[in-house]
Amino acid sequence: MFKKLALFLFTAAAALSASITTAAPGACLAQCRLDYIECLDSSADPVACRRELLQCNRDCRYPPA
Repeated sequence: MFKKLALFLFTAAAALSASITTAAPGACLAQCRLDYIECLDSSADPVACRRELLQCNRDCRYPPA
């Protein structure tokens, strides 16, 4: 239950990070990293955290249309 909640919160934060990419791409990538660390600290699955980090980084570099 807690892992799912943590993953949901991480995903929401990653989406927010991606939305600020147009203002400051460097800040977006930094936020992705912070979200990743928070995900790992929440005892979520490290593989899922890594997957979300990579998706967040992609969204920062190539924002969805």
